[in-house]
Amino acid sequence: MSVGLRSALVTGATGFLGSVLVRRLLAEDIEVSCLVRAGSIRKLAGMAKHPRLHVMELEGRDLDEQLRGRSAEVVFNLASYGVREGDCDVELMIDGNISFLLRLLRATANWRLRRFIHMGSCSEYGHPQHEGELISELHPLRPQTIYGAAKAASMMCGNAFAASLQVPFVTLRFFGIYGTAEAPQRLIPYIMNQLLKDEAVDLTAGEQVRDLLFEEDAASALLAAATSKGIESGEVYNVCSSLPTRIREVGEMVADVLRKPRELLLWGARPYREGEPMWLVGDNRRFRSAVVDWSPSIALQEGVRRMVAHAPWTLNPQL
Repeated sequence: MSVGLRSALVTGATGFLGSVLVRRLLAEDIEVSCLVRAGSIRKLAGMAKHPRLHVMELEGRDLDEQLRGRSAEVVFNLASYGVREGDCDVELMIDGNISFLLRLLRATANWRLRRFIHMGSCSEYGHPQHEGELISELHPLRPQTIYGAAKAASMMCGNAFAASLQVPFVTLRFFGIYGTAEAPQRLIPYIMNQLLKDEAVDLTAGEQVRDLLFEEDAASALLAAATSKGIESGEVYNVCSSLPTRIREVGEMVADVLRKPRELLLWGARPYREGEPMWLVGDNRRFRSAVVDWSPSIALQEGVRRMVAHAPWTLNPQL
């Protein structure tokens, strides 16, 4: 699928999807440069000795100086602030989502880029206009959180600045990504950890409907977007499964795969988060039309089985 891609720069490489993407790029024999924050290099320790991986630690705010003399065919900007619960510093939100992107665009503007891929978020849409309706790229942007607003602003600022620099900029709006590289506090790993200890799992009523995409399908989408001729600069594409899945179904599936009693799932023990949408499912038809060789290939049950088989966090919750 790499279509002759030889080199890439990845930001956010120590995060969930970033780490999955780096492994995928290396598996495709692509030279990968990673720009990571101070203190995060240790998270790439498992790949540190790979001959095609080059790790650079961020030094201050001057990306122009740090990236001078370097180059890559594609930039994957997966760096962000605000994804984790508790990340609510407004200044960091602006710097980590908007200012950093603009500095990165300026620092790579002279590279002969095939594409600059920016990671967006379904949180930019806010609440859907009608429950039961797939959210397309034409849906108005009405973010309900500072994070969603920062991601929407980063897309607009990035598009405008990239156009002035003649950088082929594309935004991919991801919906719910899950997989083996998730942090232990996220929903599926949390349920697994509790069930493996035969302990009760405190959950909301579980009536939320979400759009879930396995990590490998998400990484494949990033690679396809970087190389497919159908992707247009300056455009936004939803990347998702377009399959509505109720959270209660997810929990029950995890229990069934682990062969644990569903009675351990305490539905309704927690309240819904304030302002939480009950329906958030995307429309992926525009992306699938532009990238004809991509479609979600890993069903939820298979994804959960792979998480159970991998599961390093079940052995040590501190990982």
